[in-house]
Amino acid sequence: MRGPGSVEVYAYLEAIMDHIACELNMDPVDVRLNNIEDKNVIKYLNDMEEWANIQERKCAIEKFNKENRWKKKGISVIPMTFVTNSVGPYTATVSIFHYNGNVTIHHGGIELGQGINTKAAQVCAYKFNIPMEKVNVYPSNTMNSPNNYMTALSTTSESVCYSIDKACDELLARLKPYRTDENQSWEDLITKAYADSVLLTATGQYAVNATSVHSYKIYGASAAEVELDVLTGQYQITRVDLIEDVGTSLSPYVDIGQIEGAFVQGLGYFTTEKLVLDKDGKMLTNNTWLYKPPGAKDIPIDFRVKIPKNNPNPLGVLQSKAVGEPPLCLSFSVPLAIRHAIASARQDSDPSKSKFFFIDGPTTAETIFVNSLNDYKQYIL
Repeated sequence: MRGPGSVEVYAYLEAIMDHIACELNMDPVDVRLNNIEDKNVIKYLNDMEEWANIQERKCAIEKFNKENRWKKKGISVIPMTFVTNSVGPYTATVSIFHYNGNVTIHHGGIELGQGINTKAAQVCAYKFNIPMEKVNVYPSNTMNSPNNYMTALSTTSESVCYSIDKACDELLARLKPYRTDENQSWEDLITKAYADSVLLTATGQYAVNATSVHSYKIYGASAAEVELDVLTGQYQITRVDLIEDVGTSLSPYVDIGQIEGAFVQGLGYFTTEKLVLDKDGKMLTNNTWLYKPPGAKDIPIDFRVKIPKNNPNPLGVLQSKAVGEPPLCLSFSVPLAIRHAIASARQDSDPSKSKFFFIDGPTTAETIFVNSLNDYKQYIL
């Protein structure tokens, strides 16, 4: 699970904001704006309003809900301020081979599909100004990279890249006396340095007590729109717009993939992955027939991700920011959008009932059906 603890706290706070908005009959975004402590996130909300045409879509949804009894739509916009913590150490060893100029990297992070090895190779190639084809990242092991912190908290990729950056700086300093001109090939430079017995291996370390290592905040916003079938509780996520501040991205395609993946992981957590126990506490949802992680039909039909340009992070590695966990927090916009759609169904079914209701756990189809206050007496053709 990404962001353990943080995700639940964000969900609690956003649910509270929506409850306040419902009781005061206010726009939920206005309630959030009145209670935001860190004003830096406001520009991302403003950007979302314009980029995703939020006001126009809200009007269209209101019109749709008035004209439809058994189909309902909802939209929710939420901000995010995610604080990273510096943990470590992480080490990286960079070695250059004299016979062809190829470079190998051993680092203390674990590749989990988050693209850490891709970013490591890209940073190394960037520092040496060589093609990525000349850089090889080897599997991590404690013989080559001992005493590293666990791979967690979204910051490992950036921390490893910091270590590589430092190792490359040391090697470049050793190679500088052998640089003849700008047109000199990388292979020629390495050959000359090797001939003079220059050490072509260096190790860098990311340490939390280093003066250049700092914590920082990650900002973002998401807007989720859903359409649900009141009669069955089934729903579709018709559109998601997501903005995340990643600083100057080390690898935009990797970061966008991480954002999308974290968001979908959050969809499962908040909408489908319900745990059911029997009276003795035995887990009944213990296989994929009963436990429902999100599938291909559960993801947003229209999924738009925006990484702000010209937004460097002065406290990050090469002006970047961590990516892995924050987008999962933004996925809570989906159950909130579902609640807004259900609120319309509740008003149509029984205007005397409150539009707000509590949901204990994932917003499943069953939960949607029950809280929509369906009455078979209203099933009239």
